[in-house]
Amino acid sequence: MKAFLALLALMVAAAAGETCTGAQVEAVGFTSQDATIVTKIAYIADFTLSCSNGAKDISLYAETVDGIVGVARSVDGVKYQVSWVEDAATAASGERPIKLYDEQGYAALRKAQRGNEDTSTVQAIATINLYHPGAYRGPWVQSETMAIVAAIFIYYYALTQKTRLMA
Repeated sequence: MKAFLALLALMVAAAAGETCTGAQVEAVGFTSQDATIVTKIAYIADFTLSCSNGAKDISLYAETVDGIVGVARSVDGVKYQVSWVEDAATAASGERPIKLYDEQGYAALRKAQRGNEDTSTVQAIATINLYHPGAYRGPWVQSETMAIVAAIFIYYYALTQKTRLMA
């Protein structure tokens, strides 16, 4: 029984992973900006993470406006990516903070959420700000409307000129 408990403790310790201290993040972000043909705006942040304690291959979680999502890690364990979508009708322009958590921070965040506690006390290892300039929803006046108005104006002008010439 003692051997089983020791093995279980070893497995839990290995699954917990390393913690990152002194995280430095270099990020590049992308958002879709054309809401004329899509109904959802995509947000993507690619970043590299370096820790002052030299931790590698860290499992990360991100808290976004969409909730908590898992962070994808590249095969080499150096690059990470987080993404989510929002409805184009509700996607506002501006900065989107993305808080990054390691395994222990994620567990503390979930515990605070389950207990209806204040989640702002849980420290993120890093925060990325992704800027969304806004989505283009098309011109204010459609081209068909402008063509109809121009046709009516040309017809009116031609009719008034004809009336002047006949008089």
